[in-house]
Amino acid sequence: MTMLAEKPVLVATGMDFEARLAEKHGGALAVYGQNRPKLLDGLHTHARAGVRGLLSFGTAGGLLPALKPGDIVVATAVLTVDGAFETDARWTQSLLNALPHAYAMPVYGSETPIISAFEKEALASNTGAAAVDMESQVAAAVAAHYALPFAVLRVVIDPADRAVPLSAIAGVREDGTTDAVAVLRSLLRHPRDIPGIIRLAGDSQKAKQALADCRKTLGPLFGLPEPVEVPLHTE
Repeated sequence: MTMLAEKPVLVATGMDFEARLAEKHGGALAVYGQNRPKLLDGLHTHARAGVRGLLSFGTAGGLLPALKPGDIVVATAVLTVDGAFETDARWTQSLLNALPHAYAMPVYGSETPIISAFEKEALASNTGAAAVDMESQVAAAVAAHYALPFAVLRVVIDPADRAVPLSAIAGVREDGTTDAVAVLRSLLRHPRDIPGIIRLAGDSQKAKQALADCRKTLGPLFGLPEPVEVPLHTE
């Protein structure tokens, strides 16, 4: 076994359940959480130690009306407030070959949660992105720094026409775990969030199942192709 074959695919996610899915079939090492400095530090630490590539994996907010909960987006680029990061063409095509129903479009890496339908519509209009998350831009910057193959696989959880209830945001801990007690407390203060929470729970199950199906389909290395070997020419 070569040294390259022993290296994992590094995966950036926001939530603990996404990280568990990423690592489920071996071959991957997940760094996750809502704290950007800690996420960045963890990605740098493992990238320096040696990895095969870096994947942004998990759920995302839908920005285009056509995207429904459970729909898959394989990003062609990550758009940010400062510019854009291209994804690795070979890895992206490998993902699309394995997931033929996926949408091949840019995603937007946001520094803040995008929760209202108005915000989603405006972001889609201004950027042309299909979906939004808060980890892809962090992962893209780390991958660029270490010249690592980089790809994005995201599944829509909240569609473009649906706001994310504030009570759901209240239940997300900094470490990427869910605080059910915090959600209940918030619902007591904001009972109008209850229908939205119920809808989000159903959407979440669709997204989680789609993520699990993707993970199983792609295998241990998430479809990352072997590096292209350039033959050496000697005189």
